[in-house]
Amino acid sequence: MEIWLEHEAYYDWIAFVPLRDSDTGALTKYFGKVAGEDEYKYWGIECRQRSSPSYIDEAQKALIRAVDEFCDPEVVCEELRSWVNRLECGAVDPSELVITNRVSKKREDYTRSVAALERAADLGLARAPGQSISYVLADDAKRSRERVLLASEELDEYDTGFYRELLVRAAASVLSLLGRREKRVDQFLSSHEEISRKSFL
Repeated sequence: MEIWLEHEAYYDWIAFVPLRDSDTGALTKYFGKVAGEDEYKYWGIECRQRSSPSYIDEAQKALIRAVDEFCDPEVVCEELRSWVNRLECGAVDPSELVITNRVSKKREDYTRSVAALERAADLGLARAPGQSISYVLADDAKRSRERVLLASEELDEYDTGFYRELLVRAAASVLSLLGRREKRVDQFLSSHEEISRKSFL
């Protein structure tokens, strides 16, 4: 099988992110530093995905800068911890956590997005295929339209656990370059949280 390659840029370094169930880097998911520039290229990872909240986007880019500067998984995990701490302290503006998905199927085919579609319909904001719906996950444990808040509503809450998972997933894409996968990233955060709890006992 032939694979045609096209020149895009010269890089100081480049990392191909493995698929979640594989150790092989995917050619469609990578990030790297442009040679001789203070600029990074991203392709296929969370910060390039249209549905990613801006908070996840900025966190992932900060983690990539930390990889470039320190090339140390512990330092990068500490950077991640600062983003998680802000989230868990309620210090993130919910408008930074808005998820935008394009409506391409019937309501019955959605999970979280169906709650947003139902909420939009209640407010007279029906969406047709090809249009987008923007929302914040308010409480992912609920299985109704109360699960979400539309971006056009007053945003005053968010589901910390859900967005923490998104942060960990975005961090794992970056840390795969340094041999850390999602499970190990989550273990790092959990072990720190356990130490923090014990220090208050």
